Amino acid sequence: MSFYNWLNMRRCLFVLAACMLMLSCMKDSDETIWLPVLNDRIPERVLSADEQDSLRQYMPIYEGFTPVNVDGDYMASPMTLVYASDGFEGEFYDMRWKVADQNGRNVASYKEWQRNAAGSTKEAHVIGEGKKITVYTIEKAVDESLGWSCDMVTVISGEKEEDGIKGYSYAIVMRNKCDDNGVIIEPDSYRVFTDGDGMSSLRR
Repeated sequence: MSFYNWLNMRRCLFVLAACMLMLSCMKDSDETIWLPVLNDRIPERVLSADEQDSLRQYMPIYEGFTPVNVDGDYMASPMTLVYASDGFEGEFYDMRWKVADQNGRNVASYKEWQRNAAGSTKEAHVIGEGKKITVYTIEKAVDESLGWSCDMVTVISGEKEEDGIKGYSYAIVMRNKCDDNGVIIEPDSYRVFTDGDGMSSLRR
């Protein structure tokens, strides 16, 4: 081995050792910065594999790293119940929903309104390929007039078009709730909806 190659090898070993030492000294804290990970599917910590399989019976869940930007203010009308795991049957109010500030990691903010109820989160994830998209998030929702609040997983899927989301599907999976009047569904129950006219339109 030449002296030049030996010197380069020693430099590489020194850099590698320094990196390992730095990582061994790092601790998880508010100051620790970890590189963000792009998701191409819904993590099981959000929805288990069984839950995802159940939802797929009633709606598509698209996967992938390359979804289009879906920022926009939308209206789903009429909100039509496809399936309710708790056996509920009934009519539902129109849903207004908004995605904003989708960034390079495909993370955005999300808000929704349905009559007097409202939900929001600063961390909605967008996955899919091209126009076929799925938005998932864990959001907090509240209806002060009916006296309930909850944490739920929200999943939206469809195909992005110029005028809105074609084939819009919407699902909620209840996680926990504060509901003294027994108004909303029980934890771990879920409901799946679609837009009755096939398009959740952009509000102009």
